[in-house]
Amino acid sequence: MEPIDHPVSRYALDVIEGRRVAGELVRLACQRHLTDLETGRDRGLWFDCQAASMLTRFARTLQHTAGPLAGKPLELQPWQVFRIGSVFGWKRADGLRRFRDTYHQVGKKNGKTTDTAVPMLFSLAFDGEGSPEAYCAATTRDQAGILFKGLKRMIRRSPVHSQLFKTWQGSIDCPNTDGVIKCLSRDGDSSDGINPHFLARDEMHRWTDRELAETLTESMIARAQPIDWVITTAGHDRGSICGELRTYAESVLRGDVMDDAFFGYVAEPPKDADPLDPLAWEMGNPNLRISKPLDRMQAAADRALSIAGQMPNFRRFHLNLWTEGAEAWIGRDAWDASQMAERFAVEKLFGRKAWVAVDLSDKVDTTAIVIAVPVDGLIYLISYSFLPSGPKGFVARAQAEKREYIGWRDQGWLEVHHGGTIDELQIANRLDWIRAKFDLQEVAYDPWGMRYLAKELEAKRFPMVEHRQGFASMSNPMKRFEEEVARGTIRHGGNPVLAWQVGNVHRDEDAAGNIKPNKRRSQGRIDAAVAAIMAVGRAVANENAQKRRAREVTTV
Repeated sequence: MEPIDHPVSRYALDVIEGRRVAGELVRLACQRHLTDLETGRDRGLWFDCQAASMLTRFARTLQHTAGPLAGKPLELQPWQVFRIGSVFGWKRADGLRRFRDTYHQVGKKNGKTTDTAVPMLFSLAFDGEGSPEAYCAATTRDQAGILFKGLKRMIRRSPVHSQLFKTWQGSIDCPNTDGVIKCLSRDGDSSDGINPHFLARDEMHRWTDRELAETLTESMIARAQPIDWVITTAGHDRGSICGELRTYAESVLRGDVMDDAFFGYVAEPPKDADPLDPLAWEMGNPNLRISKPLDRMQAAADRALSIAGQMPNFRRFHLNLWTEGAEAWIGRDAWDASQMAERFAVEKLFGRKAWVAVDLSDKVDTTAIVIAVPVDGLIYLISYSFLPSGPKGFVARAQAEKREYIGWRDQGWLEVHHGGTIDELQIANRLDWIRAKFDLQEVAYDPWGMRYLAKELEAKRFPMVEHRQGFASMSNPMKRFEEEVARGTIRHGGNPVLAWQVGNVHRDEDAAGNIKPNKRRSQGRIDAAVAAIMAVGRAVANENAQKRRAREVTTV
């Protein structure tokens, strides 16, 4: 069989030629496969039809164990053949597998956990790897156990596999290869001393523990052809570990990054797709009408249409679209636009007029100071975020809440205060530094929760301005902020803490069209985003007032 005639290639051709519905990133994955069939030899890459077909045949020796398909052979659908066949079919010049890192993002109930059994069991038994280790990894023991228990059910119901594998309470053994499958999670077994040949990371959008993720992937380095198999549904924080992988997958598929060892399959409709359009449903759910009934999809859509609060989760779970917060305020793609995220030297802004906002909020959580510096039609944002270490220490807090805290601290994006609450003296010291370096115009603050610090700063002759956070005070600043982002005039320097919190914002709107951030309904902290809105709003309003006065003087 020629590679172009293989079912992997036939799926790719069907997608590219419009015979099969697929979103843009799936089309890019298919185009990448077809292009590599023509040019891959120049890079030492070739497609092994026999190796790819072995996985399809192996799948038929397994059975579904749950739902209406229980007891039937596991017949891979074309989109599954494409993914699994691509990973096992593409080879390097030395005969080893090309792909080592993989990212598979599809909507819920599309069988992605079930089909992971195929490559996992096959690689343990037939890869020729000495003493292969495979792990079902997740953030919790229960989540990791979903795949693990499914594997055990498949093995027990197959006369062939019950001879090939031995199932125990905490492991699955493969005596012929001295291989083993186990569960791994932060709240379960330790990841120390492992040497994975196959790593299945389930529901990656829930992972917050960067240390665990890096420990697992780095531990695969000694294997000849390991596979990191990441499976997930879309999440709500593109600044998360999973969001970074999703962004990287898109960069590889678009050709912005050349990584011949990375395979990506992202099944999603366009961001502005009509959530009630059946074509959008198919783009996010390649197993629609098979493992995911159409009537269930329709019922979920009807509920989301009737109950507005359910629409974000419908878009995430069923359309497989990332939702930046309960309702995306500013999309991550817009916020990460290259010109806005470009780094700048803070010291070059010293001496310029600056508008500052402080959001002290709850003293046990994050606090933020944001400086807005207008320069030649642009607005530079310098954001400082503060977090108390907490009663159990900073590392324990980071592991429990958001692993990125540690990296952000080490990179200088997050200042950690020792103890259980924010140290207001350090906040005052930072404001002293700001006043010494900039031509400070105002310090905007919400008097709720900041009365003591505000009095201290007023006594030191800081130009304090009350800025409450209801509709009346926040609507115009928030609209100005949106306008500046849309125009591309914001320069935030790629601050990841600010990006995360902007992505968390839930935008409330009243009957009169006034808007404000809703902290209670936002998914995660938004202190830096609120401070940024206040600072930009004050800066733009004052700059516009100065321009009006200048025009009036000129007219007179």
